[in-house]
Amino acid sequence: MKSNVIVGLPAYNEGNVLPILLMKLEALRAGLEEQLHIIVVDDGSTDDTAAILRDHAAVLPNMRVLTHKHNRGLGEAMSTLLDYVVTHFDYEDVLITLDADNTHSPSIIPDLFAKLRMEELDMVIASRYTDGGQELGLAWHRKLFSRGARWFFKLFFPIANVNDYSSGFRCYRVGFLIKAMSYYNGRFITSSGFECMAEIMARFSRMGVRAGEYPLILEYHLKESKSKMNIWRTVIGYFRLLRKVKYNKKWSKEHAL
Repeated sequence: MKSNVIVGLPAYNEGNVLPILLMKLEALRAGLEEQLHIIVVDDGSTDDTAAILRDHAAVLPNMRVLTHKHNRGLGEAMSTLLDYVVTHFDYEDVLITLDADNTHSPSIIPDLFAKLRMEELDMVIASRYTDGGQELGLAWHRKLFSRGARWFFKLFFPIANVNDYSSGFRCYRVGFLIKAMSYYNGRFITSSGFECMAEIMARFSRMGVRAGEYPLILEYHLKESKSKMNIWRTVIGYFRLLRKVKYNKKWSKEHAL
C-alpha cells in the first residue's frame, strides 16, 4: 500500500494565484511514488477563493477543502489542518505545508521529502537562511524583521540544524505530529497569528525534534495579494509566546512546556 504525501495550504483571499499554485502541485503527482493529497484550509476568505477551491476540488484527485466561516488567523488555520491530518493519516505519511500566495515553489517538495526520508528526520524546513537560500522581492524592513526573529528564537528555543523558525514551507513526518499532539494533550497551537509557526518550533524544541533544512528561494515578487502579517502584532505575539513558555509556570504545566 502506498504511503501518502499531504500538501496543506492555509489560504485567505488568495483567489488570484490559487489556480496557478494548484496546477503546480498537480504537476508533481506523476513523479511521486506516493499518493498525493491536497488539503486547503479556507480561513474565511471574502474573495473568490471558495469558488475556485470548489471548482478545483471537483476535478483534482484527493483534494479536500476545510472551511472556516469567518477569518480566524493563521494559527487557527494551522490547527484545523493539523487536527485533520493526525486523525486521517498514518505514522509513515508526510505532511508538506506551504504558503498559498505562490511565493513558495512546489518544485522542491520532492527534495524536502527525500531529505526527510534519507536522513531519518522528523521535519525539514525550506529555509531562507541555509546555504543556497534567498529572499527575492522582499522589502528591507521585512528582511530585517525576519532576521531579528531568527536570532530571537535561536537564542531562546535552539534546535540543532535550524536557522529559519518562521518559514511556513515545511515537511513533517506525520508520526511525529501524532506524537506531538499526544505529548501536548491535543493543545498544540495556542497562538492565532503568524507567531504560530514559531510556537510549533518552540514545542518541538522540548521534544528533541530531529530537524534539517533545505534551501528556499522565497519568490516574494510573485505575491499578488496584500500581506496579511502585521509586523508589530507579530512582534508582540513573539514576546507573549516567550513569556508563556519561559515564565508562566501554570501555562507550562498545563501545556507540557
